[in-house]
Amino acid sequence: PAPSLLATMPKALFRDRLAAFVLDIALLAIAVNILRADPDELFFPLVLAYHIGLWTWKQTTVGGIICQLRVVRVEGAPLTFAEALVRGLASIFSIAVFFIGALWILRDPDSQSWHDKIAGTYVVKVPRNWPV
Repeated sequence: PAPSLLATMPKALFRDRLAAFVLDIALLAIAVNILRADPDELFFPLVLAYHIGLWTWKQTTVGGIICQLRVVRVEGAPLTFAEALVRGLASIFSIAVFFIGALWILRDPDSQSWHDKIAGTYVVKVPRNWPV
């Protein structure tokens, strides 16, 4: 699909983004338990690497695929590694202040969180048959 087509998709609702995030965290918690790793040491770097890697590769995560979400640049182009890295690091700031940056989606007319604004991205809802 053309990048400009993604820019015309409806912006994702807060509940959809929250559902995708919860699914991703549950998946990563299972992975940490399977690896029998110390969650205090591995969980945070794993969450960051997982999101940055999948945003770069597929423009979404497993939770995003299930909830039909894609992360795109404001003009609809796919994210590069550098943009995904900025978005990932900015998301730390977004959630560190009592999740205010993530809750900002509820008040923002473009449904952008702080890390979306910093990285110049949107999260859009795609049709069920959209290619992964």
